Amino acid sequence: MRRYDCGCEFHEGENGLIFDPEITSIPLNCSATWDLICEGNTKGVFQLESQLGRSLAKQTKPRNMEELSDLIAIMRPGCLEAIVKGKSLTMHYIDRKHFRESVEYLHSSLEPILKSTQGILVYQEQAILIATEIAGFDLQEADILRKAIGKKKADVMAKVKTSFLEKAESKGIVTREQAEEIFSWIEKSQRYSFNKSHSVSYAYNAYLTAYCKAHFPHEFFTAYLKNAVGKPDTFWEVNELVNNAKIMGIEVLPPNIIHMNEEFKLIGKNPTYGMTNIKNVGSSVFRKMMKHVKENNIDLETCDWDCFLLLVSPFVNKKAFESLILAGVFDCFKMSRSKMQHHFNLIKEFTKRETEWLKNYKESYPEKTATDCIEAMIEASTVKSKTRPIFRQARIPVIEDLLTTYDNPGYDLYDSPSWVSKVEEELLGISLTCNKVDEYDTSRANCTCKEFIDGFNSQKGIVLAVKIDSVREWTIKKGKAKGMKMGFVTVSDTSCSLDSVTAFSEEWEKYKKMLHEGNTVLMRGMKDKNRGSFLIKKVEQLTS
Repeated sequence: MRRYDCGCEFHEGENGLIFDPEITSIPLNCSATWDLICEGNTKGVFQLESQLGRSLAKQTKPRNMEELSDLIAIMRPGCLEAIVKGKSLTMHYIDRKHFRESVEYLHSSLEPILKSTQGILVYQEQAILIATEIAGFDLQEADILRKAIGKKKADVMAKVKTSFLEKAESKGIVTREQAEEIFSWIEKSQRYSFNKSHSVSYAYNAYLTAYCKAHFPHEFFTAYLKNAVGKPDTFWEVNELVNNAKIMGIEVLPPNIIHMNEEFKLIGKNPTYGMTNIKNVGSSVFRKMMKHVKENNIDLETCDWDCFLLLVSPFVNKKAFESLILAGVFDCFKMSRSKMQHHFNLIKEFTKRETEWLKNYKESYPEKTATDCIEAMIEASTVKSKTRPIFRQARIPVIEDLLTTYDNPGYDLYDSPSWVSKVEEELLGISLTCNKVDEYDTSRANCTCKEFIDGFNSQKGIVLAVKIDSVREWTIKKGKAKGMKMGFVTVSDTSCSLDSVTAFSEEWEKYKKMLHEGNTVLMRGMKDKNRGSFLIKKVEQLTS
């Protein structure tokens, strides 16, 4: 039995902890789960995985199912887009929940209806209750209002409004002016909103996925990475999940031929990239390669690169095999990827008959290197024999040139971090083994992206050495800086990605030419006390 600090207990089996997904057995007061939600660590959590969901979870800090239901409801356009006194109903809810704003009601009769949601109209049921309380709507009229809200029918809503105002004035609980203001709330907040039963059921599912993430993060990420395949933007999903895993101290391993895993798989405690999840590599390629491995009795733990190259590579699609090399699948052979690519391209220059001869020779003499095999083929073809030669005499110079070039290409076969990270991003969606920034002098940095997320701060300022992954320019819409531009930047280093980097208007104008995708820079700044984001103060170009 393993007991967590939150009080949750799980039995241990042969393959690890045993999780009984019986919904009714999962406690709803798990502190580890609520902590995870409050921290905004909700990537992969139902309804809360978007950047908006993560941000609002962090701001709202729900600690029970009622508050979690409210959070999911105030994320809808109804509350987000309804502006009252200069800010959205969503922000009114958050500020009132944390006592930064007093709870007010347009009329005392609304308090029993809106008290549970900080005086904010959040749910469709509340709109119906207001209509029955203030205007005396019967069940049929209330249902018409519900349909008008749910289906966003402007003509029906106009008729309902007329009826609401007339009946409210007749009932006399509120004035005509108050009735108009109350109904404007209903119109604003119900552009797209949830009924409470819908929101509660969503909140329940959100809690369950957060519970799994809090207690079984390795299994959680493996399952979610597998689920990301086939989505409209698979690589974006993979990138987000891998970075979130890094933040939680979980390393997603690159694909490896030794593991022979077709899809994302948990190997030990590490989610491991599947070979068919690599761009240009499908199930047919994977199965063909495994077929030749088995047919040739290749022990992947002990065989060398030459053996694998001669016995397997000629029979696999060129583009696919090259993608496997560049993605790091064959790094276990302890050779640079550029050199393996070079060798593979040369082997592909041989004819089918030549390739078959090399394969058979390697099978007979496994200790021989690829160059030994090629030399033997040349010798066998030049010796006078009654048997058919492997190739015509005119091809000897070509073969000899390939032999010379095999180990002496005439140029450096070095894997630079910028090149490796680039090809991994293209083929895997994210660089798993390095970052472009590793190529540069990062000695002036005093903090990594993960250390910043984990709480690092310094009175002398924070210095990050990072690669810029994405940039978004924003026009300020209110306040003294209205109309000015600012920037939101996502950066990364080997440790993880950081998506909460802000450049205010002055810094944005000064450094925006350097803040472009793919550039490597040194960022000096500080931590925002309220939101925890990194505020840029100075940007310098990284040097080699």
